[in-house]
Amino acid sequence: VKSEVFDEKIGYIRLTSFNENSDDQIKKEIKQFKKNKKIEGYILDLRNNPGGLLGQAIKISDFFLDDGEIVSTKGRKKNENQKWFAREGDIIDGKALIVLINKGSASASEIVAGALKDHKRAILVGEHTYGKGSVQSIIPLKNDGAIRLTVSKYYLPSGKSISEVGVAPDIEITEESDNFRINTKTDNQLNFAVKLLNG
Repeated sequence: VKSEVFDEKIGYIRLTSFNENSDDQIKKEIKQFKKNKKIEGYILDLRNNPGGLLGQAIKISDFFLDDGEIVSTKGRKKNENQKWFAREGDIIDGKALIVLINKGSASASEIVAGALKDHKRAILVGEHTYGKGSVQSIIPLKNDGAIRLTVSKYYLPSGKSISEVGVAPDIEITEESDNFRINTKTDNQLNFAVKLLNG
């Protein structure tokens, strides 16, 4: 997790993958931001984040939601279908939130972005995400090998599958140039998000 403050009033958090401590790190950064009474809006940057743990995607989505479904899985067998819901409490107290996404945002990133979009809790800026919405099981074989089998698919609160479709941004801003580097002067997506929050 990398964070900084823009224009003294925008809290920027970049998450590069979803691992065991992502939720704690984000919580810590937001606590720091909250001490700074001037913060009016937040940017969560999930660009080039390939995903990671489902549990983390659910916890991080829940930070910003008060209720409602976050994600569900549907498989071949009815008893494997599951739904996860948000609990009360929005960690940033309803303040404006922009999520940055691109074609490198996959899996857990798509769950977070999709849930926040479907609940109209965040504005998604950037490019269409990757579209990795399948749940895989690793089945060990006797010869020390294993099979990776897709057992179910992720669905967003709207009922849409992420698989092979991805999540579309609310405002599309593409980065075509070779000079593009995340969080530099050439970062049009971030610059746009900052402008948007500055109203």
